Amino acid sequence: MFQTSALDLWKEECERIGILTFCKDLDLALGTGIAQGLITELCGRPGSGKTQFCLQLSVNVQIPHQLGGLEGRVAYLDTKYGFSPQRIQDMAKACLDHCTKLIASVPHKYNAQEIMAGFTMDSIMNNILYTHVRNCSHIMEAIAVLQNKCYAGEKIKLIIIDSLSFVVRNTIPRTLERVKRLHEILTPLHKLAHRFGCVVVVTNDLTTKITDSKKPFDNIQIVPALGESHSHKINQRIILGRDDTNGQQQHLNRYIASIVKSPTTPPISVAFIIETAGIRDVRQGRTQAP
Repeated sequence: MFQTSALDLWKEECERIGILTFCKDLDLALGTGIAQGLITELCGRPGSGKTQFCLQLSVNVQIPHQLGGLEGRVAYLDTKYGFSPQRIQDMAKACLDHCTKLIASVPHKYNAQEIMAGFTMDSIMNNILYTHVRNCSHIMEAIAVLQNKCYAGEKIKLIIIDSLSFVVRNTIPRTLERVKRLHEILTPLHKLAHRFGCVVVVTNDLTTKITDSKKPFDNIQIVPALGESHSHKINQRIILGRDDTNGQQQHLNRYIASIVKSPTTPPISVAFIIETAGIRDVRQGRTQAP
């Protein structure tokens, strides 16, 4: 009945690496980036950077093994047409340029031709499997296809649902039915994450919650949508939002990522920016080396 030990699980976790976000502070806070084997939820208001993160991860998961990447493919389930091939190209070009410079900086360590031969603009675009899903049934069908692909040996290393809350809240009016459907979606995703070391990312909106506080305005809270039951099904939650420090013009492209739930990381907030090249560290838009 008992087939493994805590030591075996710990060794397995130590061997796994995450997907870099290219925000050094966030990657260090998470350990090695967005972790394998877990469901990570990105929450935030519209315009908080959720989709930009998903696009960046879709590129970064393909970084070659020799440079510390997972060299995997992506399954991108889009519920509200937020996916942008042009943004993928912008981020991919920046990532390719960065990897080329990294290899050139230590020519004795890397064989540039060997490493970059299978890591090109065309390969990056081709390795992102895209589908638009209109309801939860379509999501379940897509997950079934992904299960077959993974068991057939296809290197799906990142699964994204952007946005899970959009399709659930707009197609299922009853709360109990939402809970059931979310369980049906997240359970097989947990199994895929655990069995094949996939990184699973779902995005969620923020909503208002009325509490029992009797003080004026204290009874309204801004919380992640989809409810408490859903919160227990995800392993990691990162809330994204704009950095409104002093309301200054220079902070228009500056954002905050707050890790509020994680199996390994205490709550912490870090700043990042979104450039044409993608997600970057605040300090001079610096990209973290793989």
